[in-house]
Order: sequence, then structure tokens, then C-alpha cells
Amino acid sequence: MLSDAKLQLEELSSKQQALIGELEPQSESKLLEFYVRLIPRVLDAQRCSVFIHDPANGKVWLKAGTGVTERGIEVSVKDSIVGDVIASGKPVIAIDLVSRDGAHKTVDTTTGFRTQDVICVPIHAKDRTKITGAIEVLNKNSGGKFNEQDQAFLEETAEHFQSAVESIFLTQEAVGMGRKLVNTATNAIVAAVVVVFGSGVFMFSLIYMAVASRLE
Repeated sequence: MLSDAKLQLEELSSKQQALIGELEPQSESKLLEFYVRLIPRVLDAQRCSVFIHDPANGKVWLKAGTGVTERGIEVSVKDSIVGDVIASGKPVIAIDLVSRDGAHKTVDTTTGFRTQDVICVPIHAKDRTKITGAIEVLNKNSGGKFNEQDQAFLEETAEHFQSAVESIFLTQEAVGMGRKLVNTATNAIVAAVVVVFGSGVFMFSLIYMAVASRLE
């Protein structure tokens, strides 16, 4: 089990290093923050967020967003629009969210923002085997509605995010794998100590019984 975990960790590390090689150091965050500022202007919208998928915990967390700090938003894959997009791998345009329940209502309460309309597209891994994150844009200005042209633009933009978001995704996955490896090793050590201690107690009992029988 430990050897399998080590192999998986090494594989994740090699993938991450390959992706980092394509990027300047510390450029992932700067790249995402740049697009977060740019996208609302292009789409005439109020806010933009880039989310990272955390499959181990069934959550989606914010990496970069308008008016929100990193991890300032964290929602379940279930019962959230961005979670639905990541789970299905398909874009979503949702309107009239003021009258609908969901994770956006909780987020609005936390941030003080009022979500009315949303467009959200998935961010795929470079090999297209996983959904590593999503881009979400909120509220068209001047009462407008998101459309297919907006969706096409965001899907194209998501292609530019692949390396940066996948690098973050793999870092997260590697950290989780490392924790599992440590926990597995710790449990194995504890089990070994219990076995040795148990054997020692058993041997002590046998010796004690033997000595006691001679003294009688």
C-alpha cells in the first residue's frame, strides 16, 4: 500500500514539474488574477471567479475572484452551479437566481453581493481526462443576459488556463496524497508497536507462570 502511494505521489510530482516548466515561477496566480480583471470588462459583467476542484473533499474553492480573497469562497460540488459544471463537464447559463435557492445564496450572504445571472464553464486538464476547475462570471450589466457568444469566449479562455489550473490541482492532490501516506505509515507503526507490545506481554505472562510454578 505504501509503495503504491509513493508511486502515485511521484507521478503527481513529475506531472506538476512538467507543467511548472511551462510557466514562470509564481505566474499561475498572476495569470489568473489578470484574467479575473479582464473577463468582466470583455463580457460587460460585474464579477469573475476561477475555482479549483477538490475531488478528495467533494468541494470547489476559489483561487482568484473579483472582490474576494483566495479560498474566500468554498462550496460543495453538490448543490452549487460551479459544482454541477465540474461534475458534468458542461457549461451552464443560469438566470433569475435571486428567486432560486442554492449555494449562491449562502455565498451572497457572506460576501454581501447579489447574484442574479451566472455563466460558468469547466476547465479541463490538458489530457482532457479530468475537470480541474471552472470559470464563473456573474451579472451582465444594464440588464443584459449571457449568451452563446459569451460561452464561446469563456471556453476559449479556459484553454489558456489549463496549465496554471492543473498545476494548482496537482499540488493540492499531491498534498492530500502525502497526508494519506503519512497517516498510513503512522497507522502501520502503531499497529507494529501494538503487536510487539502484545507479544511482550504474552511472553512475560509465560515467564511469570513458569517462575511461579517453580516457587510453589
